[in-house]
Amino acid sequence: MAKLNILQNREVTEVLKKFGLNDKEKEVYLGLIQAGATTLTPLSKMLRLPITTIQSILSRLHTDGLVGVSKNRGRHVYEAHDPAVLKKIREEEIREITNILPFLKKLQGEETPSAKVQIFYRERMTDIFLKALESKNKVVYEIVSGRDIQDVLGEKFHFTRRRLEIGIHLKSLRVEKSEIKKYSKETHVREMREARFLPKEMFFKSNLMFWDNQVAIFSAKNEGLAILIESPSIKEMVSQIFELLWSVSRRMESI
Repeated sequence: MAKLNILQNREVTEVLKKFGLNDKEKEVYLGLIQAGATTLTPLSKMLRLPITTIQSILSRLHTDGLVGVSKNRGRHVYEAHDPAVLKKIREEEIREITNILPFLKKLQGEETPSAKVQIFYRERMTDIFLKALESKNKVVYEIVSGRDIQDVLGEKFHFTRRRLEIGIHLKSLRVEKSEIKKYSKETHVREMREARFLPKEMFFKSNLMFWDNQVAIFSAKNEGLAILIESPSIKEMVSQIFELLWSVSRRMESI
């Protein structure tokens, strides 16, 4: 019958203790692995432990899924499952713990956020503006090139009219060189807009919009691509960049 050396036995003992087995449970479990399928009496003699002790321990090991029990001529026959079952049991415990983590986080008062990404092509790019109109905070922020964002939207979308109907405020940083309209202070108030021109050296054709925990990035129309990211951390970073740019930009009233 094979035996373990001192170092091997010590390592097995430490791991089985972490698994929840005390010294006697470990002794019975390892003895059963060596003995194979057996009844109580032979195992009791082999380990020099009382039958009642052996029976009690085997019952617990059976409940834990480490030992199988069958009957042969009215006697209980015990056999240790393949040792690989230890790994399977631990993997199942990990899966179960993973499943309840969101609930524990909820009790802790913090939901586990998960970032999401959606990609929109060509004519679907305007779907993002419809999503912006669902803003819970009723504020949408943008960094835009007016001429290029108008190309993406098209003349028929009427984002401003839709936004005003819902009562959503707009805070806008705009590229002066690509502006297509002129605004007065009264126009901004009437259209629920705060707007500033970016520093004159800034010029680009892409556009950025964000609200709640959503950040949308639009390429120029000829590239036909927009990305919508749902991420509190990315939105936080973009918000700080926006506020920094806002602080160095100038009023947009051009009338």
